[in-house]
Amino acid sequence: MRKDHDWGFHIYIRGIILFGFMLLLFAFIASGKLSYYIAPKMRMFTYFGVGVFALLGTVQFFRSTSKSQEEELNCDCGTDHRPKGSPISQFLIYLLFVLPVLAGFMIPEKALDSSVAQKRGVKFGSGLYSKPDNGEKSAENSQAEEKEIDADEYLKDPEGYIKKMEERAANEPQEEPQEISSYYRKTSKFLQRQKTITVTSENFLDIMGVFDMQPDPFTGKQIKMTGFVYREPGFPKSQGVAARFAMNCCSADAAVYGTLMKGEALTSIKNDTWVTVSGTLDKTTYKKQNVLIITISKLKKIDEPKEPYVYPSVGSLTAN
Repeated sequence: MRKDHDWGFHIYIRGIILFGFMLLLFAFIASGKLSYYIAPKMRMFTYFGVGVFALLGTVQFFRSTSKSQEEELNCDCGTDHRPKGSPISQFLIYLLFVLPVLAGFMIPEKALDSSVAQKRGVKFGSGLYSKPDNGEKSAENSQAEEKEIDADEYLKDPEGYIKKMEERAANEPQEEPQEISSYYRKTSKFLQRQKTITVTSENFLDIMGVFDMQPDPFTGKQIKMTGFVYREPGFPKSQGVAARFAMNCCSADAAVYGTLMKGEALTSIKNDTWVTVSGTLDKTTYKKQNVLIITISKLKKIDEPKEPYVYPSVGSLTAN
């Protein structure tokens, strides 16, 4: 009888754990904090998960009743369904499931910030610049990228040969993209007609893509955009990046995109401060890449947006 009682108790605990996961997901949905973890296109799976956890938890509660226990324990299948192991080992197993639920309720939600950006690197435009290893290419990468390698010269003086190849690559003129999709071509023309380019959460990545492919037509254009302030190591206080995290699936794959900006108004602004910046676009060179930079005319501190991340949404601009 004692074992029968223990079996019902274990089923009851499992039901509570399942309801715990259901309540955690529901809390994320109700509080609006779900956007810190997954992209909008993935939220349907969260809603589905809430329903599944609720259903399974309810089933466990019904199984914990005396009648259900008796049917399961006397099923004549030749297997003892009671949990095995000592009470301590069973406790530790359940703790593996309880801790994530408790952590989800106790750890405060926070959007990704500049500390993560520093580790992952910033992409100017749609990806001209990604996290460098001190601005130098490794010998392996240089060797892989070189189309023709003089093996004899490399074996005689590997370091000298690699240095020679790097100097040659640095002196080669940059090639413009040969093919630009119809959408981005139309979007570029649309933006060039605007007196002020207004970058929103919806069109952020589209505009960054256009800036990447065709920076020249936008030199001298007025722009207004929102982002958090991020500075690469070595940046002066008057220079930074108006950055946003772009999420495709979840926070694990989030990448940082942004546009350089400079101005005295930036000197008093700390990293991770959200700002709306207005100014004029100019072209500059950073890490041997041509990128656009905003010369600030107006800078305003703002609260973190309700949706701090941006998402891929090609077609968000009407380029007619």
